[in-house]
Amino acid sequence: MARDESTSPGLLASWIGLGRRRWVAGLIAFVAVAAAVAVVLLTAKPVYRADARLRLGEPPPAGGVSPTAGFIGLLRLGGDPFANDLELLGSRTVAEHVVEDVALHARLDAPRGWHRDSLFTRFGADRTTIKATYEAEWAGDAIRIHMRSPRDSLVGETKAGHPIAFGGVIAEFKPRRPDSPERFGIVTLPFDDAARTIAKRIRIERTRREANVLSLMFDDIDPAVTRGAIEAAVRRFLGLRAAILARESNETVDSLRAVSTTTMLELAQAEAALEEWQRESRLVAPDVQSEAFVERYMLVVGELEAARIEFAAMDSIFERLQRETEPSRTWVLLLSHPRFIENEPMGLLLSRMASLEDQRLALAARRAETSREATVLRNQIESLDASLRRLATSYRNALDERIGDLESQVGRMDAEFLKVPGNTVELGRRQRDVRVLSELVVLTEQRLRQEELRQALTVSNVQVIDPPQLRRRQVWPRPKLGAAVGFVLASMFGLLAMVAAETADPTVRRAGRLRALIDAPVIGSPVRTRRGVRVTERDAAAIAAVATRAKADAIVLAAVTGDASDLAGALVAEANGAGITLPALRVAPAMSAFGDAVLAGDVPVVLVVEAAKTPRHKAAAAAARVREAGGTVLGALLVCRSERAAREAWG
Repeated sequence: MARDESTSPGLLASWIGLGRRRWVAGLIAFVAVAAAVAVVLLTAKPVYRADARLRLGEPPPAGGVSPTAGFIGLLRLGGDPFANDLELLGSRTVAEHVVEDVALHARLDAPRGWHRDSLFTRFGADRTTIKATYEAEWAGDAIRIHMRSPRDSLVGETKAGHPIAFGGVIAEFKPRRPDSPERFGIVTLPFDDAARTIAKRIRIERTRREANVLSLMFDDIDPAVTRGAIEAAVRRFLGLRAAILARESNETVDSLRAVSTTTMLELAQAEAALEEWQRESRLVAPDVQSEAFVERYMLVVGELEAARIEFAAMDSIFERLQRETEPSRTWVLLLSHPRFIENEPMGLLLSRMASLEDQRLALAARRAETSREATVLRNQIESLDASLRRLATSYRNALDERIGDLESQVGRMDAEFLKVPGNTVELGRRQRDVRVLSELVVLTEQRLRQEELRQALTVSNVQVIDPPQLRRRQVWPRPKLGAAVGFVLASMFGLLAMVAAETADPTVRRAGRLRALIDAPVIGSPVRTRRGVRVTERDAAAIAAVATRAKADAIVLAAVTGDASDLAGALVAEANGAGITLPALRVAPAMSAFGDAVLAGDVPVVLVVEAAKTPRHKAAAAAARVREAGGTVLGALLVCRSERAAREAWG
């Protein structure tokens, strides 16, 4: 019977077995990776880090600091201020200024421990650099500069303390020290390429989501360059931000001042025009003047109507006067007129006439009409009558003139009435223009003061919390951390090497794999040692059981590689000692296993496979050739090199 695979070792035992088998490959990989990490740690140039921290305050709203500007500021019509500042900090302009200030497009290639400040008194570069490599070599007290790429040529020669310019680089060397390198390199890049690279190397991080605080970091192998880059980034960012805000505020202030000046001129012109028009139209207070004009108009119209009524009454009286012949009876009608009653002289005359008339009537009873007394009285009466007639006529004429004057005055007032609506509308329009311009001047001046206040507040809303500073310890290499990381990497690569070696092994090692290759069960796993083949009772019983199920009186032990004679002898000896009846065992050498032994008769075959020795493709080919020749493969014996290997074969 085939061996039960449920007794196979666990996962841990399998990995331990893998380590025993493939420890050489794992050790080689471990040593190689550990050596590479050690070389990197020992030869790598130290990398330094400089950092700074900024707090970006909220700027005043775009509408100024008026009470109504807060709601407009909440709308974020100009974008998020913090995001805008982040874009400014990562802009190409800031990166270019940083590269130009620190000369980051010219890099020093010197031995470990040597930097710009230890070799140069002055080191800078302009924007005309190209991609090139230079080499500086000491020749006594002189320094020769060679271009190595893109072409090899001598650039020039200088001495310590004397500046030299080459390829856009301006350098002034320090005097040579005894331990200074004899030669070192200078690598330049195009200015635009360096600016794009530096924009990515300056790391900008927001410390917390709810805090408007930025952390700037920059790494480089030169401590002075590292700190200089961060200082330049902070300085240039603050300068660019202040310049943009100042330009915006100045443009706004200039515009507001221009609008204010123009509006004030227009207001002055409008006020002068209003004053001139009011002087000409004499319309100052429309409501009061209109009310007084209406009252005066009603009075004049009333006077005119009264005069006309009185004149009509006078006409009626004069008509009666013309029909009467007796003066005494005629002028009695005048006494009924109110004006004559109220007129004292007229009353005296009428009283005198009445008295004379009474005297005349009394005298007429005593004297003749031709008498002297009667004639005198009649002459007096006629004289009074003539005087009264002249007085009445004059009053009537004066009343007629009065009516004419009142009619002319009413006509003029009617003409003024016709002008009142237009003048009122014109006055309102002119006053409205003055009022609108006045309000615009006030608003413009207020907005101008607000913008000036906003400009003053905006300057101080960025604070440097942590000024640019170089960290005390280098960020790379870190010996302890590097050793730990190297050990982990070496262990991982060693494990991967063992797994790869196990996977790449072409030989048969597992019973399950062998069963899949030959499509037949694995009967047992004998152990071959230097003293010979050791077969267990279980292996012999399994051979006997397989032969019994196949009803075979004999079986062939066919070795895929090597020889199976010792295995057959060991099986027979173990079966005899345990009292197990085995079928006749025939041994087929490897060269004839798939020919003579199979063609000798209809005898089933048990393949003998050497673990960790027989290739997988040969085991599969052997089973296929047996079946192609018409034989039967009962199973296989997996011969192992040790008991441990036998246990692992079933894992």
